[in-house]
Amino acid sequence: MSIVMKKVKWKNFLSTGNVFTEIQLNKHKTTSISGENGSGKTTLLDAIVFALFGKPYRNINIPQLPNSINKKDCIVELYFDIGNNSYVVKRGLAPKIFEIYQNGKMLDQDSTSKDYQRMFEEHILRMNYKSFCQVVILGSTNYIPFMRLTAAERRSVVENLLDINIFSTMNTVLKAKIATNKENTFVLEKNMEVLKEKIELQKNYISVLKKKQNKFLTEKKQNKQELENANYNLDARIQEIQKEISENMNKISDIEILETRLNSLNNDTLVLEKNYTKEEKQIKGISKLTSCPICTQIVTEETKNKLIADKEKELVAINEEKVQLEEQIKEVKSSLNEMNKIIKTINELRVQYEEMYVTYKSNEKLIRSIQKELDEVSDENNHIEEAETKMNSFIEEGKDILKSKEQIIEDLHYCNIASVLLKDSGIKSKIIKHYLPIMNKVINRYLSEMNFFVQFELDEEFKESIKSRNRDIFSYENFSEGEKRKIDLALLFAWRKISQVKNSLNCNLLVFDEILDGSLDDNATKLLLNILQIMDKGSNIFVISHKSKDILQDKFEHNITFSKKKNFSRASQE
Repeated sequence: MSIVMKKVKWKNFLSTGNVFTEIQLNKHKTTSISGENGSGKTTLLDAIVFALFGKPYRNINIPQLPNSINKKDCIVELYFDIGNNSYVVKRGLAPKIFEIYQNGKMLDQDSTSKDYQRMFEEHILRMNYKSFCQVVILGSTNYIPFMRLTAAERRSVVENLLDINIFSTMNTVLKAKIATNKENTFVLEKNMEVLKEKIELQKNYISVLKKKQNKFLTEKKQNKQELENANYNLDARIQEIQKEISENMNKISDIEILETRLNSLNNDTLVLEKNYTKEEKQIKGISKLTSCPICTQIVTEETKNKLIADKEKELVAINEEKVQLEEQIKEVKSSLNEMNKIIKTINELRVQYEEMYVTYKSNEKLIRSIQKELDEVSDENNHIEEAETKMNSFIEEGKDILKSKEQIIEDLHYCNIASVLLKDSGIKSKIIKHYLPIMNKVINRYLSEMNFFVQFELDEEFKESIKSRNRDIFSYENFSEGEKRKIDLALLFAWRKISQVKNSLNCNLLVFDEILDGSLDDNATKLLLNILQIMDKGSNIFVISHKSKDILQDKFEHNITFSKKKNFSRASQE
Protein backbone atom coordinates (compact mmCIF):
# COMPACT_ATOMS: atom_id res chain seq x y z
CA MET A 1 0.00 0.00 0.00
CA SER A 2 1.55 3.29 -1.09
CA ILE A 3 0.28 6.58 0.32
CA VAL A 4 1.17 9.72 -1.61
CA MET A 5 0.56 12.87 0.46
CA LYS A 6 -0.12 15.70 -2.03
CA LYS A 7 -0.98 18.81 -0.07
CA VAL A 8 -2.29 20.10 3.24
CA LYS A 9 -4.09 23.38 3.93
CA TRP A 10 -5.42 24.94 7.12
CA LYS A 11 -6.88 28.12 8.57
CA ASN A 12 -7.75 29.35 12.06
CA PHE A 13 -5.61 26.44 13.26
CA LEU A 14 -3.37 27.30 16.24
CA SER A 15 -1.67 30.64 15.42
CA THR A 16 -2.83 30.72 11.77
CA GLY A 17 -5.48 33.29 10.79
CA ASN A 18 -8.62 33.16 8.67
CA VAL A 19 -6.68 32.70 5.40
CA PHE A 20 -5.68 29.22 4.22
CA THR A 21 -2.02 28.28 4.52
CA GLU A 22 -1.31 25.66 1.83
CA ILE A 23 1.77 23.43 1.60
CA GLN A 24 2.48 21.13 -1.36
CA LEU A 25 3.76 17.82 0.02
CA ASN A 26 4.90 15.96 -3.13
CA LYS A 27 6.26 18.77 -5.33
CA HIS A 28 9.87 18.86 -4.05
CA LYS A 29 12.13 16.07 -2.89
CA THR A 30 13.66 18.11 -0.04
CA THR A 31 12.14 21.09 1.72
CA SER A 32 13.48 23.06 4.68
CA ILE A 33 11.12 24.76 7.12
CA SER A 34 12.70 27.52 9.19
CA GLY A 35 11.63 30.33 11.47
CA GLU A 36 11.95 31.73 14.93
CA ASN A 37 10.56 30.00 18.02
CA GLY A 38 6.77 30.28 18.11
CA SER A 39 6.48 31.26 14.46
CA GLY A 40 4.43 28.13 13.62
CA LYS A 41 6.94 25.78 11.99
CA THR A 42 5.63 22.62 13.64
CA THR A 43 2.04 23.59 12.76
CA LEU A 44 2.58 21.61 9.54
CA LEU A 45 3.05 18.42 11.55
CA ASP A 46 0.12 19.22 13.88
CA ALA A 47 -2.14 19.84 10.88
CA ILE A 48 -1.23 16.58 9.09
CA VAL A 49 -1.55 14.45 12.23
CA PHE A 50 -4.80 16.21 13.25
CA ALA A 51 -6.31 15.57 9.81
CA LEU A 52 -5.37 11.88 9.94
CA PHE A 53 -5.92 10.98 13.61
CA GLY A 54 -8.02 13.75 15.15
CA LYS A 55 -5.30 14.96 17.52
CA PRO A 56 -2.25 17.22 17.09
CA TYR A 57 1.31 15.95 16.93
CA ARG A 58 2.31 17.97 19.98
CA ASN A 59 0.72 17.72 23.45
CA ILE A 60 -1.94 20.36 22.84
CA ASN A 61 -5.48 20.06 24.18
CA ILE A 62 -8.10 19.78 21.43
CA PRO A 63 -10.07 22.89 22.62
CA GLN A 64 -6.85 24.95 22.23
CA LEU A 65 -6.47 24.15 18.50
CA PRO A 66 -8.85 26.86 17.14
CA ASN A 67 -7.10 30.22 16.80
CA SER A 68 -7.44 32.05 20.13
CA ILE A 69 -8.37 35.30 18.38
CA ASN A 70 -10.92 34.14 15.79
CA LYS A 71 -12.09 31.17 17.93
CA LYS A 72 -14.07 29.54 15.10
CA ASP A 73 -13.93 28.00 11.62
CA CYS A 74 -10.82 25.99 12.50
CA ILE A 75 -10.32 23.57 9.59
CA VAL A 76 -7.59 21.34 8.13
CA GLU A 77 -7.78 19.65 4.71
CA LEU A 78 -5.37 16.89 3.70
CA TYR A 79 -5.17 15.59 0.11
CA PHE A 80 -3.54 12.22 -0.67
CA ASP A 81 -3.70 9.25 -3.03
CA ILE A 82 -3.72 5.53 -2.26
CA GLY A 83 -3.36 3.43 -5.39
CA ASN A 84 -5.92 4.61 -7.93
CA ASN A 85 -8.07 6.39 -5.34
CA SER A 86 -7.85 10.06 -4.38
CA TYR A 87 -8.82 11.09 -0.86
CA VAL A 88 -9.55 14.32 0.94
CA VAL A 89 -9.90 14.46 4.74
CA LYS A 90 -11.58 17.52 6.20
CA ARG A 91 -11.43 17.91 9.93
CA GLY A 92 -12.38 21.01 11.90
CA LEU A 93 -13.52 22.54 15.17
CA ALA A 94 -16.08 25.23 16.01
CA PRO A 95 -18.02 23.78 14.29
CA LYS A 96 -16.84 20.18 14.56
CA ILE A 97 -16.20 18.57 11.17
CA PHE A 98 -14.94 15.13 10.16
CA GLU A 99 -15.47 14.21 6.51
CA ILE A 100 -13.69 11.71 4.27
CA TYR A 101 -14.02 12.01 0.49
CA GLN A 102 -13.04 9.20 -1.90
CA ASN A 103 -12.78 10.28 -5.53
CA GLY A 104 -14.93 13.33 -4.79
CA LYS A 105 -17.69 11.43 -2.95
CA MET A 106 -18.08 11.67 0.82
CA LEU A 107 -18.00 8.29 2.57
CA ASP A 108 -20.97 7.19 4.68
CA GLN A 109 -21.09 8.90 8.11
CA ASP A 110 -23.88 6.82 9.66
CA SER A 111 -21.49 5.42 12.29
CA THR A 112 -20.19 7.32 15.32
CA SER A 113 -17.11 9.54 15.00
CA LYS A 114 -15.06 6.90 16.84
CA ASP A 115 -16.17 4.13 14.46
CA TYR A 116 -15.63 6.45 11.46
CA GLN A 117 -12.04 7.00 12.63
CA ARG A 118 -11.50 3.26 13.15
CA MET A 119 -12.78 2.55 9.64
CA PHE A 120 -10.44 5.24 8.26
CA GLU A 121 -7.36 3.80 9.99
CA GLU A 122 -8.09 0.10 9.41
CA HIS A 123 -9.51 0.11 5.88
CA ILE A 124 -8.00 3.18 4.19
CA LEU A 125 -4.76 4.24 5.91
CA ARG A 126 -4.01 0.70 7.11
CA MET A 127 -1.95 2.17 9.97
CA ASN A 128 -2.42 3.84 13.35
CA TYR A 129 -0.88 6.91 15.00
CA LYS A 130 2.16 5.10 16.44
CA SER A 131 3.00 3.37 13.16
CA PHE A 132 2.63 6.64 11.23
CA CYS A 133 5.01 8.41 13.61
CA GLN A 134 7.60 5.60 13.33
CA VAL A 135 7.67 5.70 9.51
CA VAL A 136 6.89 9.34 8.67
CA ILE A 137 8.04 11.56 11.56
CA LEU A 138 11.19 11.93 13.59
CA GLY A 139 10.92 14.76 16.12
CA SER A 140 12.76 16.17 19.08
CA THR A 141 9.72 16.87 21.25
CA ASN A 142 6.71 14.59 21.09
CA TYR A 143 8.23 11.84 18.98
CA ILE A 144 8.73 8.57 20.86
CA PRO A 145 11.65 6.62 19.35
CA PHE A 146 11.09 2.97 18.55
CA MET A 147 13.63 2.02 21.20
CA ARG A 148 11.56 3.77 23.89
CA LEU A 149 8.34 1.94 23.00
CA THR A 150 7.11 -0.98 25.07
CA ALA A 151 7.56 -4.50 23.72
CA ALA A 152 3.85 -4.61 22.76
CA GLU A 153 4.10 -1.25 20.98
CA ARG A 154 7.26 -2.33 19.13
CA ARG A 155 5.49 -5.52 18.01
CA SER A 156 2.49 -3.50 16.79
CA VAL A 157 4.74 -1.23 14.70
CA VAL A 158 6.63 -4.13 13.12
CA GLU A 159 3.40 -6.04 12.43
CA ASN A 160 2.10 -2.98 10.58
CA LEU A 161 5.37 -2.71 8.65
CA LEU A 162 5.24 -6.36 7.60
CA ASP A 163 1.48 -6.15 6.97
CA ILE A 164 0.83 -9.08 9.29
CA ASN A 165 -1.49 -7.33 11.71
CA ILE A 166 -4.28 -9.11 9.82
CA PHE A 167 -3.26 -12.17 11.84
CA SER A 168 -3.90 -10.22 15.05
CA THR A 169 -7.32 -9.24 13.73
CA MET A 170 -7.97 -12.86 12.77
CA ASN A 171 -6.84 -13.95 16.24
CA THR A 172 -9.25 -11.47 17.84
CA VAL A 173 -12.10 -12.80 15.69
CA LEU A 174 -11.03 -16.36 16.50
CA LYS A 175 -11.00 -15.65 20.24
CA ALA A 176 -14.53 -14.29 19.96
CA LYS A 177 -15.58 -17.42 18.07
CA ILE A 178 -13.94 -19.70 20.66
CA ALA A 179 -15.67 -17.77 23.44
CA THR A 180 -19.00 -18.11 21.60
CA ASN A 181 -18.43 -21.86 21.08
CA LYS A 182 -17.58 -22.31 24.76
CA GLU A 183 -20.67 -20.35 25.73
CA ASN A 184 -22.80 -22.43 23.35
CA THR A 185 -21.28 -25.62 24.79
CA PHE A 186 -22.13 -24.42 28.28
CA VAL A 187 -25.72 -23.66 27.19
CA LEU A 188 -26.04 -27.09 25.54
CA GLU A 189 -24.73 -28.82 28.66
CA LYS A 190 -27.23 -26.92 30.80
CA ASN A 191 -30.01 -27.81 28.34
CA MET A 192 -28.93 -31.45 28.53
CA GLU A 193 -29.09 -31.35 32.33
CA VAL A 194 -32.59 -29.89 32.13
CA LEU A 195 -33.61 -32.60 29.64
CA LYS A 196 -32.26 -35.32 31.92
CA GLU A 197 -34.34 -33.91 34.76
CA LYS A 198 -37.41 -33.76 32.49
CA ILE A 199 -36.90 -37.38 31.38
CA GLU A 200 -36.52 -38.50 34.99
CA LEU A 201 -39.65 -36.59 35.97
CA GLN A 202 -41.56 -38.21 33.10
CA LYS A 203 -40.43 -41.65 34.21
CA ASN A 204 -41.60 -40.94 37.76
CA TYR A 205 -44.84 -39.52 36.43
CA ILE A 206 -45.50 -42.64 34.34
CA SER A 207 -44.77 -44.82 37.37
CA VAL A 208 -47.21 -42.80 39.48
CA LEU A 209 -49.89 -43.04 36.78
CA LYS A 210 -49.62 -46.80 36.73
CA LYS A 211 -49.85 -47.04 40.52
CA LYS A 212 -52.98 -44.91 40.48
CA GLN A 213 -54.75 -47.59 38.47
CA ASN A 214 -54.89 -50.01 41.43
CA LYS A 215 -54.34 -49.18 45.10
CA PHE A 216 -54.48 -45.42 44.57
CA LEU A 217 -57.94 -45.63 42.98
CA THR A 218 -59.38 -47.73 45.85
CA GLU A 219 -58.00 -45.43 48.55
CA LYS A 220 -59.33 -42.30 46.89
CA LYS A 221 -62.82 -43.74 46.53
CA GLN A 222 -62.81 -44.77 50.20
CA ASN A 223 -61.66 -41.29 51.26
CA LYS A 224 -64.34 -39.69 49.15
CA GLN A 225 -67.07 -41.88 50.67
CA GLU A 226 -65.90 -41.08 54.22
CA LEU A 227 -65.97 -37.37 53.49
CA GLU A 228 -69.42 -37.56 51.91
CA ASN A 229 -70.77 -39.43 55.00
CA ALA A 230 -69.20 -36.89 57.31
CA ASN A 231 -70.78 -34.04 55.33
CA TYR A 232 -74.17 -35.76 55.45
CA ASN A 233 -74.04 -35.81 59.27
CA LEU A 234 -72.66 -32.27 59.38
CA ASP A 235 -75.46 -31.01 57.17
CA ALA A 236 -78.09 -32.55 59.49
CA ARG A 237 -76.49 -31.02 62.59
CA ILE A 238 -76.12 -27.61 60.86
CA GLN A 239 -79.85 -27.56 60.11
CA GLU A 240 -80.63 -28.40 63.77
CA ILE A 241 -78.39 -25.58 65.00
CA GLN A 242 -80.01 -23.12 62.57
CA LYS A 243 -83.42 -24.13 63.99
CA GLU A 244 -82.27 -23.68 67.61
CA ILE A 245 -80.78 -20.28 66.81
CA SER A 246 -84.05 -19.19 65.19
CA GLU A 247 -86.14 -20.32 68.19
CA ASN A 248 -83.89 -18.52 70.67
CA MET A 249 -83.87 -15.36 68.55
CA ASN A 250 -87.66 -15.19 68.94
CA LYS A 251 -87.24 -15.27 72.75
CA ILE A 252 -85.03 -12.19 72.85
CA SER A 253 -87.11 -10.02 70.59
CA ASP A 254 -88.20 -7.75 73.57
CA ILE A 255 -84.72 -7.16 74.97
CA GLU A 256 -84.59 -3.57 73.69
CA ILE A 257 -87.92 -2.75 75.40
CA LEU A 258 -86.65 -4.19 78.69
CA GLU A 259 -83.41 -2.24 78.47
CA THR A 260 -85.40 0.95 77.80
CA ARG A 261 -87.69 0.14 80.76
CA LEU A 262 -84.69 -0.46 83.04
CA ASN A 263 -83.15 2.87 82.10
CA SER A 264 -86.49 4.63 82.79
CA LEU A 265 -86.85 2.98 86.23
CA ASN A 266 -83.28 3.89 87.14
CA ASN A 267 -83.98 7.50 86.17
CA ASP A 268 -87.16 7.53 88.27
CA THR A 269 -85.20 6.15 91.23
CA LEU A 270 -82.66 8.94 90.87
CA VAL A 271 -85.49 11.52 90.88
CA LEU A 272 -86.95 10.03 94.07
CA GLU A 273 -83.56 10.06 95.78
CA LYS A 274 -83.14 13.73 94.87
CA ASN A 275 -86.63 14.54 96.23
CA TYR A 276 -85.91 12.58 99.44
CA THR A 277 -82.70 14.53 99.98
CA LYS A 278 -84.55 17.77 99.33
CA GLU A 279 -87.22 16.98 101.93
CA GLU A 280 -84.62 16.09 104.54
CA LYS A 281 -82.90 19.43 104.01
CA GLN A 282 -86.24 21.24 104.40
CA ILE A 283 -86.93 19.42 107.73
CA LYS A 284 -83.55 20.55 109.04
CA GLY A 285 -84.28 24.10 107.95
CA ILE A 286 -87.72 24.15 109.63
CA SER A 287 -86.28 22.91 112.91
CA LYS A 288 -83.94 25.90 112.98
CA LEU A 289 -86.61 28.56 112.15
CA THR A 290 -87.39 31.27 114.76
CA SER A 291 -89.31 33.61 112.47
CA CYS A 292 -90.83 33.62 109.01
CA PRO A 293 -88.30 34.79 106.45
CA ILE A 294 -91.05 36.50 104.45
CA CYS A 295 -93.38 38.18 107.00
CA THR A 296 -90.91 38.11 109.96
CA GLN A 297 -93.60 36.66 112.33
CA ILE A 298 -92.36 34.43 115.11
CA VAL A 299 -92.73 30.71 114.34
CA THR A 300 -94.00 28.66 117.25
CA GLU A 301 -92.89 25.18 118.17
CA GLU A 302 -96.32 23.89 117.35
CA THR A 303 -96.14 25.32 113.84
CA LYS A 304 -92.65 23.90 113.29
CA ASN A 305 -93.76 20.44 114.54
CA LYS A 306 -96.73 20.47 112.18
CA LEU A 307 -94.60 21.42 109.23
CA ILE A 308 -92.01 18.75 110.10
CA ALA A 309 -94.76 16.12 110.44
CA ASP A 310 -96.02 16.94 106.93
CA LYS A 311 -92.55 16.63 105.49
CA GLU A 312 -91.97 13.27 107.23
CA LYS A 313 -95.17 11.96 105.62
CA GLU A 314 -93.77 12.97 102.23
CA LEU A 315 -90.54 11.05 103.05
CA VAL A 316 -92.53 7.94 103.90
CA ALA A 317 -94.42 8.25 100.58
CA ILE A 318 -91.14 8.63 98.69
CA ASN A 319 -89.71 5.52 100.39
CA GLU A 320 -92.77 3.48 99.55
CA GLU A 321 -92.57 4.60 95.89
CA LYS A 322 -88.83 3.83 95.89
CA VAL A 323 -89.46 0.30 97.20
CA GLN A 324 -91.96 -0.26 94.39
CA LEU A 325 -89.40 0.94 91.80
CA GLU A 326 -86.72 -1.38 93.23
CA GLU A 327 -89.10 -4.32 92.89
CA GLN A 328 -89.80 -3.37 89.28
CA ILE A 329 -86.05 -2.95 88.56
CA LYS A 330 -85.39 -6.37 90.08
CA GLU A 331 -88.01 -7.94 87.85
CA VAL A 332 -86.63 -6.23 84.69
CA LYS A 333 -83.04 -7.24 85.55
CA SER A 334 -84.17 -10.82 86.10
CA SER A 335 -85.79 -10.83 82.67
CA LEU A 336 -82.63 -9.32 81.10
CA ASN A 337 -80.43 -11.97 82.76
CA GLU A 338 -82.57 -14.67 81.25
CA MET A 339 -82.28 -13.09 77.84
CA ASN A 340 -78.47 -12.74 78.19
CA LYS A 341 -78.30 -16.45 78.92
CA ILE A 342 -80.27 -17.05 75.74
CA ILE A 343 -77.85 -14.72 73.78
CA LYS A 344 -74.91 -16.67 75.19
CA THR A 345 -76.53 -19.88 74.05
CA ILE A 346 -77.13 -18.35 70.60
CA ASN A 347 -73.46 -17.30 70.34
CA GLU A 348 -72.31 -20.76 71.33
CA LEU A 349 -74.60 -22.24 68.71
CA ARG A 350 -73.20 -19.83 66.09
CA VAL A 351 -69.62 -20.86 66.92
CA GLN A 352 -70.61 -24.49 66.46
CA TYR A 353 -72.29 -23.56 63.20
CA GLU A 354 -69.21 -21.76 61.85
CA GLU A 355 -66.90 -24.61 62.81
CA MET A 356 -69.18 -27.19 61.22
CA TYR A 357 -69.71 -25.02 58.11
CA VAL A 358 -65.95 -24.59 57.62
CA THR A 359 -65.44 -28.34 58.04
CA TYR A 360 -68.30 -28.98 55.61
CA LYS A 361 -66.82 -26.67 52.94
CA SER A 362 -63.33 -28.11 53.45
CA ASN A 363 -64.72 -31.59 52.98
CA GLU A 364 -66.48 -30.44 49.81
CA LYS A 365 -63.18 -29.10 48.45
CA LEU A 366 -61.43 -32.38 49.27
CA ILE A 367 -64.26 -34.32 47.63
CA ARG A 368 -63.89 -32.24 44.43
CA SER A 369 -60.11 -32.71 44.49
CA ILE A 370 -60.47 -36.47 44.94
CA GLN A 371 -63.09 -36.58 42.18
CA LYS A 372 -60.73 -34.71 39.86
CA GLU A 373 -58.02 -37.27 40.59
CA LEU A 374 -60.52 -40.05 40.02
CA ASP A 375 -61.52 -38.50 36.68
CA GLU A 376 -57.89 -38.32 35.67
CA VAL A 377 -57.27 -41.89 36.75
CA SER A 378 -60.27 -43.05 34.76
CA ASP A 379 -58.47 -42.01 31.57
CA GLU A 380 -55.02 -42.99 32.81
CA ASN A 381 -54.06 -45.13 29.83
CA ASN A 382 -54.24 -42.12 27.51
CA HIS A 383 -52.16 -40.11 29.97
CA ILE A 384 -49.52 -42.83 30.12
CA GLU A 385 -49.27 -42.87 26.33
CA GLU A 386 -48.99 -39.07 26.22
CA ALA A 387 -46.32 -39.11 28.94
CA GLU A 388 -44.32 -41.78 27.12
CA THR A 389 -44.59 -39.82 23.83
CA LYS A 390 -43.38 -36.68 25.61
CA MET A 391 -40.49 -38.57 27.21
CA ASN A 392 -39.45 -39.95 23.80
CA SER A 393 -39.47 -36.41 22.38
CA PHE A 394 -37.12 -35.35 25.21
CA ILE A 395 -34.80 -38.24 24.34
CA GLU A 396 -34.73 -37.22 20.67
CA GLU A 397 -34.05 -33.61 21.68
CA GLY A 398 -31.15 -34.87 23.80
CA LYS A 399 -29.71 -36.71 20.80
CA ASP A 400 -29.85 -33.48 18.77
CA ILE A 401 -28.08 -31.61 21.59
CA LEU A 402 -25.34 -34.25 21.73
CA LYS A 403 -24.91 -34.00 17.97
CA SER A 404 -24.66 -30.17 18.15
CA LYS A 405 -22.21 -30.44 21.04
CA GLU A 406 -20.02 -32.86 19.05
CA GLN A 407 -19.98 -30.40 16.12
CA ILE A 408 -19.01 -27.50 18.43
CA ILE A 409 -16.29 -29.60 20.09
CA GLU A 410 -14.91 -30.47 16.66
CA ASP A 411 -15.06 -26.78 15.67
CA LEU A 412 -13.32 -25.84 18.93
CA HIS A 413 -10.59 -28.37 18.15
CA TYR A 414 -9.84 -26.68 14.83
CA CYS A 415 -10.19 -23.23 16.40
CA ASN A 416 -7.62 -24.14 19.05
CA ILE A 417 -5.24 -25.32 16.31
CA ALA A 418 -5.81 -22.04 14.44
CA SER A 419 -5.35 -20.11 17.68
CA VAL A 420 -1.91 -21.66 18.18
CA LEU A 421 -0.99 -20.62 14.65
CA LEU A 422 -2.31 -17.06 15.07
CA LYS A 423 -0.63 -16.36 18.40
CA ASP A 424 2.47 -14.18 18.54
CA SER A 425 4.50 -17.39 18.72
CA GLY A 426 2.81 -18.84 15.63
CA ILE A 427 2.71 -17.67 12.01
CA LYS A 428 3.64 -14.10 12.93
CA SER A 429 6.71 -15.34 14.78
CA LYS A 430 7.81 -17.29 11.68
CA ILE A 431 7.36 -14.25 9.44
CA ILE A 432 9.10 -11.91 11.89
CA LYS A 433 11.91 -14.44 12.36
CA HIS A 434 12.33 -14.49 8.58
CA TYR A 435 12.49 -10.70 8.30
CA LEU A 436 14.57 -9.98 11.43
CA PRO A 437 17.95 -10.61 9.71
CA ILE A 438 16.87 -8.32 6.86
CA MET A 439 15.75 -5.63 9.31
CA ASN A 440 18.97 -5.85 11.28
CA LYS A 441 21.03 -5.73 8.08
CA VAL A 442 19.24 -2.58 6.85
CA ILE A 443 19.52 -0.91 10.27
CA ASN A 444 23.26 -1.63 10.45
CA ARG A 445 23.76 -0.34 6.90
CA TYR A 446 22.25 3.03 7.81
CA LEU A 447 24.27 3.13 11.03
CA SER A 448 27.44 2.58 9.00
CA GLU A 449 26.46 5.36 6.58
CA MET A 450 26.34 7.67 9.60
CA ASN A 451 29.83 6.46 10.70
CA PHE A 452 28.38 4.68 13.72
CA PHE A 453 30.11 1.30 13.56
CA VAL A 454 28.23 -0.99 15.93
CA GLN A 455 26.47 -4.32 15.47
CA PHE A 456 22.77 -3.67 16.17
CA GLU A 457 20.39 -6.61 16.54
CA LEU A 458 16.71 -6.98 17.45
CA ASP A 459 15.59 -10.39 18.71
CA GLU A 460 12.18 -12.01 18.26
CA GLU A 461 10.87 -10.15 21.31
CA PHE A 462 12.23 -6.88 19.81
CA LYS A 463 14.80 -6.46 22.53
CA GLU A 464 18.00 -4.85 21.32
CA SER A 465 21.60 -5.93 21.75
CA ILE A 466 24.30 -3.57 20.49
CA LYS A 467 27.87 -4.80 20.20
CA SER A 468 30.47 -2.07 20.33
CA ARG A 469 34.09 -1.46 21.25
CA ASN A 470 35.67 -4.86 21.84
CA ARG A 471 32.42 -6.62 20.97
CA ASP A 472 30.93 -5.69 24.35
CA ILE A 473 27.15 -5.88 24.47
CA PHE A 474 25.26 -2.69 25.30
CA SER A 475 21.68 -1.51 25.36
CA TYR A 476 20.19 1.62 23.81
CA GLU A 477 20.39 3.54 27.09
CA ASN A 478 24.16 3.01 27.36
CA PHE A 479 24.85 5.46 24.52
CA SER A 480 25.03 9.26 24.36
CA GLU A 481 22.13 11.33 23.10
CA GLY A 482 23.86 11.84 19.74
CA GLU A 483 24.46 8.11 19.34
CA LYS A 484 20.87 7.39 20.36
CA ARG A 485 19.70 9.83 17.71
CA LYS A 486 21.75 7.98 15.06
CA ILE A 487 20.07 4.71 16.13
CA ASP A 488 16.65 6.41 15.92
CA LEU A 489 17.43 7.69 12.42
CA ALA A 490 18.72 4.29 11.28
CA LEU A 491 15.53 2.63 12.55
CA LEU A 492 13.35 5.25 10.86
CA PHE A 493 15.16 4.79 7.51
CA ALA A 494 15.06 1.00 7.93
CA TRP A 495 11.31 0.95 8.62
CA ARG A 496 10.69 3.13 5.57
CA LYS A 497 12.87 0.88 3.42
CA ILE A 498 11.14 -2.29 4.63
CA SER A 499 7.66 -0.76 4.26
CA GLN A 500 8.53 0.19 0.67
CA VAL A 501 9.73 -3.33 -0.08
CA LYS A 502 6.65 -4.85 1.56
CA ASN A 503 4.40 -2.10 0.16
CA SER A 504 2.75 -2.04 3.60
CA LEU A 505 3.22 1.40 5.19
CA ASN A 506 4.86 3.07 2.21
CA CYS A 507 4.44 6.85 2.40
CA ASN A 508 6.17 9.54 0.35
CA LEU A 509 6.28 11.95 3.28
CA LEU A 510 9.22 12.08 5.72
CA VAL A 511 9.42 14.88 8.30
CA PHE A 512 12.34 15.72 10.61
CA ASP A 513 11.31 18.04 13.40
CA GLU A 514 14.31 20.00 14.80
CA ILE A 515 16.63 17.02 14.35
CA LEU A 516 19.40 19.26 12.98
CA ASP A 517 19.11 21.44 16.11
CA GLY A 518 19.45 18.56 18.54
CA SER A 519 22.20 16.27 19.70
CA LEU A 520 23.73 15.47 16.27
CA ASP A 521 27.23 16.87 15.74
CA ASP A 522 28.24 18.63 12.50
CA ASN A 523 29.66 15.46 10.96
CA ALA A 524 26.53 13.46 11.74
CA THR A 525 24.36 16.26 10.38
CA LYS A 526 26.36 16.27 7.15
CA LEU A 527 26.00 12.50 6.83
CA LEU A 528 22.27 12.74 7.49
CA LEU A 529 21.85 15.35 4.77
CA ASN A 530 23.80 13.13 2.35
CA ILE A 531 21.47 10.22 3.14
CA LEU A 532 18.44 12.42 2.47
CA GLN A 533 19.86 13.37 -0.93
CA ILE A 534 20.29 9.76 -2.05
CA MET A 535 16.94 8.50 -0.75
CA ASP A 536 14.56 7.12 -3.37
CA LYS A 537 12.79 9.48 -5.73
CA GLY A 538 9.40 8.72 -4.21
CA SER A 539 10.30 10.42 -0.94
CA ASN A 540 9.36 14.00 -0.11
CA ILE A 541 11.44 15.11 2.85
CA PHE A 542 10.67 18.08 5.12
CA VAL A 543 13.23 19.28 7.66
CA ILE A 544 12.02 21.66 10.37
CA SER A 545 14.88 23.67 11.90
CA HIS A 546 15.63 26.81 13.91
CA LYS A 547 18.61 27.44 11.67
CA SER A 548 18.21 30.33 9.26
CA LYS A 549 17.18 29.74 5.67
CA ASP A 550 20.55 31.20 4.52
CA ILE A 551 22.33 28.21 6.10
CA LEU A 552 19.86 25.61 4.78
CA GLN A 553 18.71 26.91 1.39
CA ASP A 554 21.63 25.59 -0.69
CA LYS A 555 21.08 22.11 0.72
CA PHE A 556 17.36 21.87 -0.13
CA GLU A 557 15.34 22.18 -3.30
CA HIS A 558 12.65 24.19 -1.58
CA ASN A 559 12.54 26.49 1.45
CA ILE A 560 9.57 27.58 3.60
CA THR A 561 9.95 30.32 6.19
CA PHE A 562 7.33 30.85 8.96
CA SER A 563 7.00 34.22 10.64
CA LYS A 564 4.56 36.02 12.93
CA LYS A 565 2.78 39.17 11.73
CA LYS A 566 0.15 40.80 13.92
CA ASN A 567 -0.07 37.64 16.07
CA PHE A 568 -0.78 35.39 13.06
CA SER A 569 1.61 32.85 11.53
CA ARG A 570 2.40 33.15 7.84
CA ALA A 571 4.44 31.00 5.47
CA SER A 572 6.61 32.33 2.66
CA GLN A 573 7.95 29.83 0.11
CA GLU A 574 10.96 29.94 -2.22
